[in-house]
Amino acid sequence: MVDERIKTYIKGLDERMEGGVPSKYLTLVCGRAGTMKSSLTYSILYNNAKKLKRRGIYVTLEQTRVSLLEHMIKLGMDPRSLTDSGIVVIDLTRLRKESATKTTAGEVNWVDSILTTVESYKNKYACDVFVLDSLAALYSLTTFKNPRSDIFHFFERLRELDMTTFIISEMLDPDKQIFGLFGVEDFLADGIMHLELEKDGKQVNLYLGVVKMRKTNHDRTYFPLLFDNDQFEIITD
Repeated sequence: MVDERIKTYIKGLDERMEGGVPSKYLTLVCGRAGTMKSSLTYSILYNNAKKLKRRGIYVTLEQTRVSLLEHMIKLGMDPRSLTDSGIVVIDLTRLRKESATKTTAGEVNWVDSILTTVESYKNKYACDVFVLDSLAALYSLTTFKNPRSDIFHFFERLRELDMTTFIISEMLDPDKQIFGLFGVEDFLADGIMHLELEKDGKQVNLYLGVVKMRKTNHDRTYFPLLFDNDQFEIITD
């Protein structure tokens, strides 16, 4: 039996990891600021919706829905062009602003809020791919007293949603290959896609490497990554 794969639609990449990301996997999309993590994960949702009518959910904890969609439209990924399918963008920044004025007794349980909201929209719109933007924002809102245990349970609850999940993770120290704030996220995730910037004289180039993908024979090379009119592409020559 061949496992179902979710295509990334990054030209040149899917065929280098047996057709894409295994369905129901939890994959970290990691990199420092400015590496197009949000754009890349949104493009996965957009192209799956456009080409396979697969519905997706994008949860933003930092950027407003309006700001996010304005940016994606400029990149050629206009959700209004998706007629029979679509992307549900859930903006929790408003709830985040409101929670800043609450007392300790009235604090938002962000983990429960995210999971409940995603499950509701999943069931309502038959979505099966989900992006969380981002872990860093969640960590700024929630105290994980025992990170290894708490993050393990959070990831397991995400898996219980029975969706293919991409989680954006900021790398604060690019010189260290640590793909999450607590250093345990990379062990707990099923896959890791790493976006990296490299300076060449006055030019800054973007690279993509698949560091980890369980049960997958994948290329570990870091390839130059380009974007043109709604599609990312790795340069393999």
